[in-house]
Amino acid sequence: MNDSPVPSIDPRILNLSYSSLGTLHSCPRKFQLYRLGSEAADTDGDGTQNLTFAFGHVVGDGIAAVFQGLSYERIILRMFLGWHADIMDENRKQNKSFWVAMSAVQRLIHMRDNGFLGDYDLVYYNGTPAIELGFRISFPDGFRFRGFVDVVLRHRHTGAVLVLECKTSSAASLNPATFKNSSQAIGYSVVLDVLFPELSSYEVLYLVFLTKAMEYEILTFTKSYLQRALWIQELLLDIDTIKMYAGVQVYPMRGESCYSFFRECEYLNVCTLSTHHLVKPYDATAAKAEEFAIELTLADLINAQISKHDTQTEVMVPKGTAPNSAQLGDTVL
Repeated sequence: MNDSPVPSIDPRILNLSYSSLGTLHSCPRKFQLYRLGSEAADTDGDGTQNLTFAFGHVVGDGIAAVFQGLSYERIILRMFLGWHADIMDENRKQNKSFWVAMSAVQRLIHMRDNGFLGDYDLVYYNGTPAIELGFRISFPDGFRFRGFVDVVLRHRHTGAVLVLECKTSSAASLNPATFKNSSQAIGYSVVLDVLFPELSSYEVLYLVFLTKAMEYEILTFTKSYLQRALWIQELLLDIDTIKMYAGVQVYPMRGESCYSFFRECEYLNVCTLSTHHLVKPYDATAAKAEEFAIELTLADLINAQISKHDTQTEVMVPKGTAPNSAQLGDTVL
């Protein structure tokens, strides 16, 4: 890791997530403007972005509620209250609307009635269902990585743990490569370490509602703790990269990302302007305090990984990556 001094980094940049790191990888300049809350961003003008977000949110929340065992009436009410768009908004091209979201939940209830994941029970953590279970990892220099696990299930006979990841897609079909090596799924091991310290591997089931087909596609992948060791190192590299950008005060623009998913980047016409004129100064008094069910540090991750190294392939830990690195040295993860 690069431990050289860097200028003070805006605290908004220090809060990382799977989606924000995806933006960092595609275009660092977009990552910077988005994290700093630039008001220069312009949607496509027809509310499509709001609808897309609302649709994905309520479908995921509805799916989680089904596994929680709530009544259909309560699920629909919860979805209605969580729909942050006009109730009559629809995207006919992608077949997204509140009514389609309701249909997605109805379809899952039908699948459950016919035995889908019938041998799996919802996991509880401290008396609370493991639904939208939040975690945050603290890294050196003030960086924090947060995430949320949709649903955690466990087989009532074998004890096998299954993480359910809820997605929606307007694609006609899905290629498994879309999710096979997703770092989001690997990050769930952080939560599972707390829930089930004895685990050496777990499965992630992607339950993807295809809006055009009005059907679910199911993809399952097994994740090991070797992959988690690599994920830790990749996070540290991303943090080093951000520190480098902040050090030279330049977040590169990636022109190849100006047009993706059939639309222009919302910052396309402003990203070349001075950052000073695009964002507001950080206001510490306006920052919202967040609480997460699981709070960990980088040292916690490394220590948990060391405890499993007897059954995993050895992976080297970069020197100087943790507060106790002097003791760890080149200890294997």
